[in-house]
Amino acid sequence: MKSVVLMLLVATGLLPSAGLAEGTESPGFASCAAYYFLAARGHDVTRYDALYSAGEFSLNEAIRRHGKAAQGKMESRSAGMMQSIAKDWRRVAELDRDFSRPCETLLRDAGFTPP
Repeated sequence: MKSVVLMLLVATGLLPSAGLAEGTESPGFASCAAYYFLAARGHDVTRYDALYSAGEFSLNEAIRRHGKAAQGKMESRSAGMMQSIAKDWRRVAELDRDFSRPCETLLRDAGFTPP
């Protein structure tokens, strides 16, 4: 039953599929940092500053909560995300689809206005 619910959440876009552990309902700050840094590199220059700033906020919050382990978590999530798009920057919209909304919510709840 649990796996069916997870599949439905992923299928409906309520649970991002790349870089999240099974049973996780939404991405954490390390995952959002990875997403925003990758999105900053994958989108045009007009969005770079806003996306990069969101990545910095996310990473700083992850470090505040998890200490030195946060950097490693972010790097691991980033590698998973890059693998999920086959290292093809033209597919960055797939990361947007999976992470944009839940990361915006996470950052907004933490007091940051996301891009």
